[in-house]
Amino acid sequence: MVEYMEGAHRESAGERDAAPDPHGPHAAAARRRARESRADAYERLSVDPRFVRLRRLFAVHAGLLVLAFMLSYMSYLLFSAYGRDFLAIRVVGPVNVALLAGMGQFLVVFLLAWGFERFSARSTDLLAEQVRDQARGVGCAGAPHAHRRGGRDVTAEEL
Repeated sequence: MVEYMEGAHRESAGERDAAPDPHGPHAAAARRRARESRADAYERLSVDPRFVRLRRLFAVHAGLLVLAFMLSYMSYLLFSAYGRDFLAIRVVGPVNVALLAGMGQFLVVFLLAWGFERFSARSTDLLAEQVRDQARGVGCAGAPHAHRRGGRDVTAEEL
């Protein structure tokens, strides 16, 4: 509150900061040039063979994970709808196949997440780091606000 009041006092006293007016005609042109520079950098990065490979690896792996989960879940649903006799088989005491299959859904999700993490650590993380380093050094360095982190713009050097 005090800083706001001090800023208002400075403005009313006629003091101006050395920073240019963010809404002036030159600022709009600078923002447009920065936006065009970022667009150019992102376009160059999007055709980089390593980036294309990274996107393809991620898409294939994520697709396989979704497919595995959906097969698991749909088989559980189909068994619960049409295989009631099978699910009613008692395993130990009051525990039956249906309870084990339901709890197995949690196990499937955790196993898929674990597998995705291992796959990422072995294959995509290194490739993503290489692509990120190239983007920092080549493409996005000229862009003043290439990314947002924590609600604020972050320059490529800060990434």
